[in-house]
Amino acid sequence: MISLLKRQRLALALLITIIFPSVVQAATTLTAAERQASLNGVIRILNEQYVFPETALKVSEVLLQQEQSGALADVTTHELFAEKVGALLRQHSGDGHLNLALIAEQGGVSHRLKETDPLRINNFAFEQARILPGNVGYLKLHKFWQAAEAHKVGHAALVFLSHSDHIVIDLRDSGGGSPQLVQYLISHFVPEGTLLWDLLDRNGKSTEQIRSLAVPDSELLKTKPLYILQSEDLVSAGEFFSYTLQQLGRAVVIGETSAGLAHYTGAAQVNDWLFVRIPMFRPINPVTGINFEGVGVEPNIKVPAEMALYRALRIANKGS
Repeated sequence: MISLLKRQRLALALLITIIFPSVVQAATTLTAAERQASLNGVIRILNEQYVFPETALKVSEVLLQQEQSGALADVTTHELFAEKVGALLRQHSGDGHLNLALIAEQGGVSHRLKETDPLRINNFAFEQARILPGNVGYLKLHKFWQAAEAHKVGHAALVFLSHSDHIVIDLRDSGGGSPQLVQYLISHFVPEGTLLWDLLDRNGKSTEQIRSLAVPDSELLKTKPLYILQSEDLVSAGEFFSYTLQQLGRAVVIGETSAGLAHYTGAAQVNDWLFVRIPMFRPINPVTGINFEGVGVEPNIKVPAEMALYRALRIANKGS
C-alpha cells in the first residue's frame, strides 16, 4: 500500500501538474546584431507586402529611428522583440491586425491565431442554435473557422432555424476568422451572385470580387427578418458579416460600435524564429465604396452589448 506521505506527495505533484501544466521556457537571448538583422527583415516585408505602401514607409522610418536612438537596446530576447516591435508596428500604423509572432509559440507560420478558448474551438465555435419565445431563431457564434466542417455546421444550424419568424445572430463574443465562412453564411440570406465586396491589393487594383454563393435549402432564410448583435470587441470576420448584411439592407445591427479591423491578413516569415502577421489586401463595400477599418461597424440601434439581445427580442415580438 502507498504510505500517507507518498500519497500526499503524489497529490501535490498532481496539483502542480494541473495548475502549472508546463514549465515556463527561458527567454531566448537576442544579440544586438541579431536584433538589427531581424528589424531589417521586418522592414523589408513591410515595404514589400503591407496594404498601404505609404504607411509601410512611415512605420519603417520609425523603426529605424528607434534602433538608431538606442530605444531598442533593452530588447535582448526574442520574446521582447516580438512584444516591443510589434507594439510599435500597431501604434504607428494604427492597424490592429499588424503584429509579430514567434514561430515556436504559434506552432508554425500562419495568419491564423492559435486558439486555446474552448468556446472558440468546440463545434467550430457554433455554440447555440435554438428557438426562443415568439418563434425567434437564435444562433451564437464565437469565431468564423476556416474549415469545410465549419461550413457544414453553420449550414445545418441555419437550416434548423429557417422555420422561425425572425433570426438573431449573436456575435457579441465572436472573434475574427475566415472570410470564406463569412461569404458562405451571408449567402444563406441574399440572392446568389450578389456582390459582397471587392478585394484591392496594395496598389489599389481589384484582384477579386467576392459574391454570394448558391446554397441549398436557404430559400426561407432569404426573406426572414435578421438581427445581428455585436459588441465593441467584435473584429475582422465578424465585422465583415455585420457590415455586409447591414449595407445590403438585409440586417439590422444592434449593440455597440465594433473594433474596426477590416483588412485581409497574411503571414510572412522574417527568420527562423519570427514572422509577421500582415494585412495585404483591403476590401471595398460596393454600397459605401469604403470599409470599416479604423472606425468599426456602427450599429443601426446602439445599446450596451448586454442589452442587445433583449432589444432584438422586443423588436421581433413587435415591441419598441
